[in-house]
Amino acid sequence: MFEKGNLFHPMRFHRMHKNCERCGQSFDPEPGFYFGAMFVSYGINTALFIGVWVLLSIFVKDYSLTVLLSLLGITVILFLPLTYRISRAIWIAIFVRFQKSVP
Repeated sequence: MFEKGNLFHPMRFHRMHKNCERCGQSFDPEPGFYFGAMFVSYGINTALFIGVWVLLSIFVKDYSLTVLLSLLGITVILFLPLTYRISRAIWIAIFVRFQKSVP
Protein backbone atom coordinates (compact mmCIF):
# COMPACT_ATOMS: atom_id res chain seq x y z
CA MET A 1 0.00 0.00 0.00
CA PHE A 2 2.82 2.40 0.89
CA GLU A 3 6.15 2.84 -0.84
CA LYS A 4 8.89 0.79 0.82
CA GLY A 5 11.87 2.38 2.53
CA ASN A 6 10.12 5.64 3.38
CA LEU A 7 8.69 4.87 6.82
CA PHE A 8 10.99 7.15 8.78
CA HIS A 9 11.78 9.70 6.06
CA PRO A 10 10.10 12.92 7.26
CA MET A 11 8.99 14.03 3.79
CA ARG A 12 8.09 10.68 2.22
CA PHE A 13 6.42 8.48 4.84
CA HIS A 14 2.96 9.33 3.46
CA ARG A 15 3.57 8.28 -0.17
CA MET A 16 1.21 5.57 -1.37
CA HIS A 17 1.07 3.50 -4.52
CA LYS A 18 -1.76 4.44 -6.90
CA ASN A 19 -3.06 0.86 -7.20
CA CYS A 20 -2.56 -2.53 -5.58
CA GLU A 21 0.21 -4.49 -7.28
CA ARG A 22 -1.78 -7.76 -7.06
CA CYS A 23 -5.40 -6.89 -7.82
CA GLY A 24 -5.26 -3.37 -9.27
CA GLN A 25 -7.56 -1.89 -6.61
CA SER A 26 -7.18 1.88 -6.43
CA PHE A 27 -5.84 3.12 -3.11
CA ASP A 28 -7.65 6.43 -3.66
CA PRO A 29 -11.23 5.33 -4.41
CA GLU A 30 -12.68 8.86 -4.22
CA PRO A 31 -11.64 12.37 -3.17
CA GLY A 32 -11.61 12.71 0.60
CA PHE A 33 -11.87 8.96 1.16
CA TYR A 34 -9.25 8.95 3.92
CA PHE A 35 -10.89 11.74 5.90
CA GLY A 36 -12.39 9.06 8.15
CA ALA A 37 -8.93 7.64 8.84
CA MET A 38 -8.45 10.71 11.00
CA PHE A 39 -10.90 9.22 13.51
CA VAL A 40 -9.02 5.91 13.53
CA SER A 41 -5.81 7.88 14.12
CA TYR A 42 -7.52 9.72 16.97
CA GLY A 43 -8.32 6.39 18.65
CA ILE A 44 -4.77 5.11 18.19
CA ASN A 45 -3.30 8.34 19.59
CA THR A 46 -5.69 8.24 22.54
CA ALA A 47 -4.44 4.74 23.37
CA LEU A 48 -0.83 5.98 23.07
CA PHE A 49 -1.57 8.95 25.34
CA ILE A 50 -3.13 6.76 28.00
CA GLY A 51 -0.24 4.29 27.77
CA VAL A 52 2.37 7.05 28.18
CA TRP A 53 0.41 8.60 31.04
CA VAL A 54 0.12 5.26 32.88
CA LEU A 55 3.80 4.43 32.35
CA LEU A 56 4.85 7.89 33.55
CA SER A 57 2.63 7.51 36.63
CA ILE A 58 4.18 4.12 37.42
CA PHE A 59 7.83 5.11 36.97
CA VAL A 60 7.78 8.75 38.13
CA LYS A 61 5.93 9.53 41.34
CA ASP A 62 5.96 13.31 41.12
CA TYR A 63 5.86 14.85 37.62
CA SER A 64 4.68 18.17 36.26
CA LEU A 65 2.15 18.89 33.54
CA THR A 66 5.02 20.22 31.41
CA VAL A 67 6.82 16.87 31.60
CA LEU A 68 3.64 14.99 30.68
CA LEU A 69 2.80 17.25 27.73
CA SER A 70 6.38 17.18 26.48
CA LEU A 71 6.48 13.41 26.63
CA LEU A 72 3.12 13.18 24.83
CA GLY A 73 4.36 15.54 22.11
CA ILE A 74 7.51 13.51 21.57
CA THR A 75 5.46 10.29 21.46
CA VAL A 76 3.11 11.71 18.82
CA ILE A 77 6.00 12.86 16.64
CA LEU A 78 7.85 9.54 16.94
CA PHE A 79 4.79 7.42 16.19
CA LEU A 80 3.34 9.69 13.47
CA PRO A 81 4.52 7.62 10.47
CA LEU A 82 3.16 4.39 11.98
CA THR A 83 -0.10 5.94 13.14
CA TYR A 84 -0.66 7.52 9.72
CA ARG A 85 -0.09 4.27 7.84
CA ILE A 86 -2.01 2.04 10.23
CA SER A 87 -5.04 4.34 10.32
CA ARG A 88 -5.21 4.50 6.51
CA ALA A 89 -4.81 0.74 6.20
CA ILE A 90 -7.58 0.13 8.75
CA TRP A 91 -9.88 2.65 7.04
CA ILE A 92 -9.54 1.13 3.57
CA ALA A 93 -9.88 -2.39 5.02
CA ILE A 94 -13.25 -1.43 6.50
CA PHE A 95 -14.72 -0.35 3.15
CA VAL A 96 -12.85 -2.30 0.46
CA ARG A 97 -12.86 -6.08 0.24
CA PHE A 98 -9.57 -7.56 -0.87
CA GLN A 99 -9.28 -10.92 -2.59
CA LYS A 100 -6.54 -13.28 -1.50
CA SER A 101 -5.90 -14.47 -5.02
CA VAL A 102 -6.32 -12.77 -8.36
CA PRO A 103 -8.71 -14.68 -10.67
